[in-house]
Amino acid sequence: MATTPLRVCAPQSPYRDCDIAVLEPADSVTPARAICTDAETGVIIGSPSILPGRRDGQQDVNAEEVIQKVGGTYRLASIAVEIGTEELVQRTRRISDELRLRRRLWRRRRRIAS
Repeated sequence: MATTPLRVCAPQSPYRDCDIAVLEPADSVTPARAICTDAETGVIIGSPSILPGRRDGQQDVNAEEVIQKVGGTYRLASIAVEIGTEELVQRTRRISDELRLRRRLWRRRRRIAS
């Protein structure tokens, strides 16, 4: 199977950049598989199959078709919210841990000085 990377930016995904890899099948009967992932984090957004004998006669896979099969811009926006929430949780946890450490060091310094 051959892999074709494709970077998608706005207007298809105005929230995050996506990488789309198309796995071409060995024979012409089986459908091609497109894997859409978030470019920054690598989270898989969707993996639709694309039929070889489409009505429009188009042979190449384009980004708009893959995004529509994944769920459209609504799905991309919900994934952006999920990733943003995870990043916020990690940032909050890191800041909380750092402040807890500083507070402990400050208390220890006050005890030693007394």
